Amino acid sequence: MEKPDAKHILVTGGILSGKCNWAQKYLSGFTDVGYIATARCWDDEMRRRIDRHRASRPARWTTYEAYRDLDRVVEAGSEQALLLDCLSNLVTNWMMDAHQDYDRVPLEEIGLLEQQIREDVSRFLTACRRRGTALVIVTNECGSGLVAPYRLGRLFTDILGRLNQMLAEEADEVYLMSCGLPLRLK
Repeated sequence: MEKPDAKHILVTGGILSGKCNWAQKYLSGFTDVGYIATARCWDDEMRRRIDRHRASRPARWTTYEAYRDLDRVVEAGSEQALLLDCLSNLVTNWMMDAHQDYDRVPLEEIGLLEQQIREDVSRFLTACRRRGTALVIVTNECGSGLVAPYRLGRLFTDILGRLNQMLAEEADEVYLMSCGLPLRLK
């Protein structure tokens, strides 16, 4: 793997496809890395996942626990590179903050929520470009599975899928992970 620079990279793939491991290896060439953890601890199983992720990354990396106003993380920090892990949890958290029952939420409200997420992520990307910060964003590929049988799942995949497309367009490079192997898409 070549020495990383200030590129913006999107890494997508299925759950446990090797996205995070690949992203961490890619950023190992930097001495000063910030890790933006977007997961929330909902239960004991999620705590174990968070602990496993925490143990897998270098201790010298700075960890930020955030999923909104990420431009403030960039502005407050001084890292050469950032790893956002992961966009899927970010979208989940925004959605859970906005509503608990999506069966009755009007589509106009969903559109406004998606716009807020897009604007927040755009401010983050702009802050990274302005500062010259290398960025790796990990996200789940949501277009390869079945359509969810419930409204919340369909709305989630719609929002995440469109956000993934926006980020892929903005990114310098895009990788699809499968079985721990990267396929360069862009």
